[in-house]
Amino acid sequence: MKKVVFTTLAMALAPIVFAQFPQRPPTPNDTLKSVRQLADGKVKFSIYAPKASEVTVSGDFPNGFPAAKLQKDEVGVWSFTTATGVSPNVYTYDFNVDGLKVFDPKNAQFKESNNGVSNLFEIKGAENDFQTLKDVPHGKIEKVFYKSTALEGVTRRLHVYLPPNYDEISKKEKLPVLYLLHGGGDNDASWTTIGRANLILDNLYAEGKLKPMIVVMPAGHTHIQGFFMGAGAQQDPFCRDMIQDVIPFVEKTYPVSNKREHRAIAGLSMGGIQTINLALWYPDLFSQVFPLSTGYFPNTIAEIKEKYGAVMRNKTINTFKDFKIYMGGETDIAYQNNLNMMKMFDEFGIKYKYENGGGAHTFLAWRQNLKDFAPLLFK
Repeated sequence: MKKVVFTTLAMALAPIVFAQFPQRPPTPNDTLKSVRQLADGKVKFSIYAPKASEVTVSGDFPNGFPAAKLQKDEVGVWSFTTATGVSPNVYTYDFNVDGLKVFDPKNAQFKESNNGVSNLFEIKGAENDFQTLKDVPHGKIEKVFYKSTALEGVTRRLHVYLPPNYDEISKKEKLPVLYLLHGGGDNDASWTTIGRANLILDNLYAEGKLKPMIVVMPAGHTHIQGFFMGAGAQQDPFCRDMIQDVIPFVEKTYPVSNKREHRAIAGLSMGGIQTINLALWYPDLFSQVFPLSTGYFPNTIAEIKEKYGAVMRNKTINTFKDFKIYMGGETDIAYQNNLNMMKMFDEFGIKYKYENGGGAHTFLAWRQNLKDFAPLLFK
């Protein structure tokens, strides 16, 4: 009997033994670290691609634009080291192998956008403290789907950030809402991946600098064609979706206030124009407005002056509690458009504040902007 049992057990175990992963020769990729900061502060990028003929890396780190060429060593590892030290911050990068954008298989941190994914790396330090993961109470991010009647009934996605202790807070009061818009090419996940909005807000809450609020991050691109950088909300299908569907959906789904003083809107680049169009064409909906790194093109300014003077002269616009425009310095690609737009605002008597910082047209600037204006909200 014992012999039969032993034989049966051995037969049962046999498939398990043969199902193990086959042994393979080790490669340099087994222990490779794709991004590391060297002792002198420079950052070295590496990727194992022994059969490749050309590899580049690009991103918003120093020396990351235009793309930098990597050099191949004798074992098939390609590497590039920045010419200067890299200061504490969060950066994006993309490897390109023989003309194909390649996701770094050694790094699970990424940014999601309409154009795919890009990897992230973080250099820790005091300057980066405001946006790093800390041992503090954390909010919650929800991916939410809704039906857009304005966009032919399609189902669309948005992200919602709920503050720490949301369950307790929401039982006591109706919460205000910040609508936070992304830029061209990105999507509703971008503010919570590369934008680190949730970590920035978590840390501000821990410092006692924020009033509890919900942050709604919708998808600014639509399948319906429209002029996303045009004059007014009616040219942009997303703006119609915001007015007709997003705001009503949020106010039906979450315990939020529907008062003007409890709604704010901010957005970067394309989302900055969408922010301005929604705020100026519907000034009774929002009390605080924060466009980031944006500005109307000259032909749009001409169209506004010709057709929409009455909109610009709406006295409700000058009752915003905050209308503050941020720019990422003179190297920001929207810099001149913004100067032209502010000149037009001056001509129409529109009051605003302006802050020109650094970081160019990247999240290096926009994360700092969020850190700056979030404590102003709903106070």
